[in-house]
Amino acid sequence: MDETPSQTALRERLRAVGMELFRREGLRFTMQEAARAIHISKKTIYAVYPSKEALLLDMVDDAFAHIHARKQAILDGPGTLTDKLRAVIIALPEEYTALDLQQMDLLDEKYPRVAARVRQHLETGWEPTLALLQQAMEQSVIRTVSLPVLQRMIAASIESFLADRTLEQQGIPYARALDEMMGILLDGLLIR
Repeated sequence: MDETPSQTALRERLRAVGMELFRREGLRFTMQEAARAIHISKKTIYAVYPSKEALLLDMVDDAFAHIHARKQAILDGPGTLTDKLRAVIIALPEEYTALDLQQMDLLDEKYPRVAARVRQHLETGWEPTLALLQQAMEQSVIRTVSLPVLQRMIAASIESFLADRTLEQQGIPYARALDEMMGILLDGLLIR
């Protein structure tokens, strides 16, 4: 069954308010709070989202759509290959950090389908980035490496930085940690 324009608009508003509530309260936010935030009844929410899990799934998909759009804009924009490599890998807008992967254990417990969707997104959508890395190897901008190994290293680092806030507690914000990771990947550890 096709959605009406008003249902589509309501879904968009609910995803936005859901993300805002999630930023503030984590998974503790309720559908009642979401309804109150946009001045509708809880019954109206359930007309477009049959459950909180359905809303969370859409929120995750929406956040990753924004991330992929941001990456594509970087790839299509100006800059050197090196600049694009660094930027595309660390191009994680607020939506990504708002996902707060510290809550993955809780997601696994309460919403396993949502946790699986987050992991699926972390592991997919790499084609443009891998093509850029391949181009960088072909143009001798970076040395030839195994792309699957590099992809896993980057994905694991991103997931680890998001899930473990130890670095932030040590005064290293998430964005700086990713930038440092990219510097180490691109420049290596050895002093030349």
